[in-house]
Amino acid sequence: MKKITGEQAAEFWLISDPHLIADDLHDQGPRFQEMRLTSAGKDIAYQDLALRAFVRKVVRQRPAALIITGDLTFNGAKRSAERLAEIFAPLKAAGVALLVIPGNHDIYDGWARSFEGSEDRRTEQISPAAWKKIFSGSYDLAISQDPASLSYSVCLNDRWRLLLLDSNLYGSQYSYMHPVTSGAIDDGEKRWLKQELDRALEAGQELLFFMHHNLYSHNSVVHDGFKLNNAGEIVQLLSRYPVRCAFSGHIHAQHVMSGWVPVPEVVSSCFAESDQGYGIVRLEARKLHYERRSFDINNYLTAEEKQLWPFDNFHAYLKDVFDQSNDLLIRQHILRRDAAGQEAAVRLLKSLHWDFFTGNSYKSPEEIAAIQSSSAYQDLISLMPDMKAYLASLCESTQSSLELKLSW
Repeated sequence: MKKITGEQAAEFWLISDPHLIADDLHDQGPRFQEMRLTSAGKDIAYQDLALRAFVRKVVRQRPAALIITGDLTFNGAKRSAERLAEIFAPLKAAGVALLVIPGNHDIYDGWARSFEGSEDRRTEQISPAAWKKIFSGSYDLAISQDPASLSYSVCLNDRWRLLLLDSNLYGSQYSYMHPVTSGAIDDGEKRWLKQELDRALEAGQELLFFMHHNLYSHNSVVHDGFKLNNAGEIVQLLSRYPVRCAFSGHIHAQHVMSGWVPVPEVVSSCFAESDQGYGIVRLEARKLHYERRSFDINNYLTAEEKQLWPFDNFHAYLKDVFDQSNDLLIRQHILRRDAAGQEAAVRLLKSLHWDFFTGNSYKSPEEIAAIQSSSAYQDLISLMPDMKAYLASLCESTQSSLELKLSW
């Protein structure tokens, strides 16, 4: 049986939603800059070098595998997928497996565009066949593939089987429509999944589950389109087998749910946003340890690259991009009313968002009470009454989302 490593104690790394648009698909011109303003807080202009730097770190530290849980591309352009495969090509020579699954922006995305000057033009989209060809290294490692989707399974080692599911909804041909945000596991894919679960059980293997969409609602207000449409039946199926943890992305916020759900789930933040979060998963006999870290990019840039803007302080640049999305929200909600003198309220909103998206939203009851009784929070409620439930949801995490330790 094919396996990635012979080591019984194995480590793999995890990122999600890098949203790469190949540099040769845009010129940093006015139309592209307009598109950047709609990117919801993520960087789409400089991911090529940011990902190349991250690859240097992976190659240096050599985990058994790197897994990307969807939205590899910004808008489903085939050239962007090809470029990402080129960027990550050094992993193979370093003995690191690259395992990818598509996100809702990757396959037959009607938004696939190139940008030049004040214009954008349709560009070649990614078909399922092209996806498998571009990322053939991932599928070459498969011990089984679902014939009707881009789902596959691999053996990390003798003990662990990884199930990588295509949870996206897309057509069978070139699209002129926007990508579908929601996802589901259809009946055919579910039959394949059950087959793989049964085979792993017969082989005495533990299981890990990966997809782009979430198994649970990781925010009580914002979850439509992010949680799998038929999550209940999939959770019910997984819970009958030794599926120790699920991993997903899509919502762009770092969040962990464990202890009171049938299958623990780790949602990885968007690598192109906030602080470049990535995860490290260490597996031992009857133990799993997950830890989220922020990519220390400055240690993996050349002296020349450090002189390039914005890589002279890339994390400060990412924070500025993130804050620009907050400013847009503020204009939409607060500045429709009298917001003079509400700087403290604006700062609080930005702080709550940053904590939620970077996995730092878990706070003690005393800390939450202090926030919600503050004059800044009360001003936010007054200025944004339609956002009251959402603001409360930013403080609802009941456990740390930066680390997860499991044993059984």
